[in-house]
Amino acid sequence: MFGPVTLAPFLDAGVNGVLRSSQLRISEQELNSLNSTSFGCASIDLNFQCVGGQNFLFDHDIRPIPGTNWQPRASTGLELQVILPIVNAPFRIYYAYNPLRLNKLITTPNQCFAGSGDVSSCISRSEFPAGGAGDFTFLSTQALSQRTYLLREPKSSFRFTISTTF
Repeated sequence: MFGPVTLAPFLDAGVNGVLRSSQLRISEQELNSLNSTSFGCASIDLNFQCVGGQNFLFDHDIRPIPGTNWQPRASTGLELQVILPIVNAPFRIYYAYNPLRLNKLITTPNQCFAGSGDVSSCISRSEFPAGGAGDFTFLSTQALSQRTYLLREPKSSFRFTISTTF
């Protein structure tokens, strides 16, 4: 535009994906920690320790959510850049619109309450206290275990930065 002020339109586009899913693995230490943790607490003993919990076996592999790997993303917008005096660093203000963004409902892959899978590895009614509060907690856990999640990237963004020149 003039002097130390620049107005720049931009279009950023790309694809980010997992080529070798075999490289997405939980470390041995973390996997041992997960597999040795007892989940659920039907009651508490005199030492305030959980009794009646259940261990689950987790897999080494981490899998991308279906429909999210190798999806194109893009953003377009304007950047106003001003070179700050004395420090000679650029101050940037930009607005970006994201025409290709993630906006997807994801259902958790829970086999426990969907009626399939190995029932012995699922949370069962017997892990909750009998009666009203136990019934409520079990039904709440069941509802949460079947929850769908909305993964939504923002439609637009407005930001500012102070950075260094290259």
